[in-house]
Amino acid sequence: MAAASELDVYDVAHLAGGPSRVVEAALATLVASGRVRAAGGVFTTVDASRVHPVEAAVLDAVGTRGHRSLETVHWRLADDDRLLAVARRLTAAGLLAGPAPWRRGASPTRAGRDLLRRLAGDPAAGAPAGDPAALSVALHGPERAPDPMVRAALTERPPAPASTAGRRAGPPPQREVLHGDPTHAAHRTRSALGGAAVLGDGGGSGF
Repeated sequence: MAAASELDVYDVAHLAGGPSRVVEAALATLVASGRVRAAGGVFTTVDASRVHPVEAAVLDAVGTRGHRSLETVHWRLADDDRLLAVARRLTAAGLLAGPAPWRRGASPTRAGRDLLRRLAGDPAAGAPAGDPAALSVALHGPERAPDPMVRAALTERPPAPASTAGRRAGPPPQREVLHGDPTHAAHRTRSALGGAAVLGDGGGSGF
């Protein structure tokens, strides 16, 4: 079984909250380091430099043009192998189990839950590699981000879209799908593509 010191912050995030928590922890790191800027519930890439595969995946999802909501970032990463690799690694270490643990519906094993309880009780004990501030997000969710700026970035949502009364029905223009995102582009895109899934909580641990 893997020890906490053998994991990184994104492994911990997946154990505690599934793939969506991995994305939130990565965004916490990227916002805190100044590589991503957040305003009005949307994210914009400022510096595309990357030091971890998960961070690279999230930067790719945010993109270098336009801005993305958290929901759209989740949606764009639903099948990204760089996130799926986190679950495969945890499964191989005996910390995650499920019918298809590298996809969805997985949950921590007893060893995984024990590890999470130890970290929650004393995060400094054998702390995993990664931004210490992101570890709090990984373990407890974005509402527990110690930095108010990071907490606001992860919890603020874009305003609801204006009324679409009278708007021509049909799929959104491709430009809107790719670049315009302050108002729920993920919902519109998912509908146009036949209901592609948005990342869920992956089962969560409830430790």
